[in-house]
Amino acid sequence: MKLLASYVPKADGQLVIWANTYKEKLGSIGAELGLSATVIAEQQATAQKLIDSIRKAALKRVEMKEATSAKELAKRTDLQLIRSMAAYIKAMPAYTPSMGLELGIVSPSQMVDENEVKPIITPVSYTGYVSIGFNKQRMLGIRLYSRLKGEQEWNLLRTVRRPPFIDKTPPREEGKPEVREYRAICFDGFKNKGHWSDIVAVVHGG
Repeated sequence: MKLLASYVPKADGQLVIWANTYKEKLGSIGAELGLSATVIAEQQATAQKLIDSIRKAALKRVEMKEATSAKELAKRTDLQLIRSMAAYIKAMPAYTPSMGLELGIVSPSQMVDENEVKPIITPVSYTGYVSIGFNKQRMLGIRLYSRLKGEQEWNLLRTVRRPPFIDKTPPREEGKPEVREYRAICFDGFKNKGHWSDIVAVVHGG
């Protein structure tokens, strides 16, 4: 059995032209065929509805394309302005990771459990001073303490935000080397956070 090609166009643009022709020609041809005015009007309304639906969809596609272009532009411009401000905020002295968490400007991999943070310190002795490098685990800073080996009491040196800290405390006895111990704890600008660092010793002086 041979199949006849459909007389209805598949492409939307051609379908609009076809439906519009059907609607206009049906007025005169329908009357010649004896179709009632009501039937003709219903068919013409149906054809117009089809035309309107196709045109509305086409308009929506144009609007969607424009909206997508506007979105991509916003990502390149507006979002970059926000990222720049976020970087500026993170560099401010009073900034803390908890603030960043509330603002949503830290990634999940950067989120810090302030109750579990533990700083790392690396003191190195030089002539006349001890340089203490440290990792503050994304907190505002650390509180750094020291003592001589064998002593019980720790002495606060300073609250430090950026490494290294230079400890210029002279030896107790000039010319005699001493073993200094250092430890630190993270600080959020208001109170200590997390766990004490490991106690790290260094021979200094002499």
